[in-house]
Amino acid sequence: MNELYTYIFLNGDFDVSKSPLKLPMVGGLSIAVDGGIRHFRKLNLIPDVLIGDLDSISIQDLDWCKNQNVEIHKYPKEKDQTDFELALNYASQKTQDQIIIFGALGGRIDQTLANIGLLCNPQYANKAIKICSNHEYIYFLHSPTIVNGKIGDTLSLLPWGGPVSGVTTTGLQYPLNNEDLLPDRSRGISNVICSEDVIIEFRKGNLLCVQQLLS
Repeated sequence: MNELYTYIFLNGDFDVSKSPLKLPMVGGLSIAVDGGIRHFRKLNLIPDVLIGDLDSISIQDLDWCKNQNVEIHKYPKEKDQTDFELALNYASQKTQDQIIIFGALGGRIDQTLANIGLLCNPQYANKAIKICSNHEYIYFLHSPTIVNGKIGDTLSLLPWGGPVSGVTTTGLQYPLNNEDLLPDRSRGISNVICSEDVIIEFRKGNLLCVQQLLS
């Protein structure tokens, strides 16, 4: 059985033609977050759902969604959650697929950091969620994990929101052996994958992985 993916497109920077991620955009749930509908239209794809306060979608794109019978969830502009958080909650409740997120980076740094931070919410700990840019994956590890990658890819391990204790790695050029990674130090930056399977173990903390991809 082929693995299904849920796709979420935000309105941030993303060039589909330059993406290293080559996956069939069919079969799973697909969600446009407000102005992220523009990415679907460039791909000539119809999302299943449009979510947001609809303040960044054009009238033409909104009319197109209605004509295509896209399910629309409109929220007030003044709310306690971002459109992306609403979309991520919706996806996590509706599917067990791996969730791939596009357009979550670029533009305002506060929104970029908030988008990344949402992924470490404990309610998503049992979900496989990745942000994909044109040249990297961004995701959190919640437990000892085998990371798959190409030899030569750069892999950075970043402590998020506090120290990550007892980090041990196998399959990286510069191994870590029961080390603590601290948010005010750069110890885990720019390691290099030297095995197709990289084992990452740690005892406690939120460990953010940034996996640069060879073109």
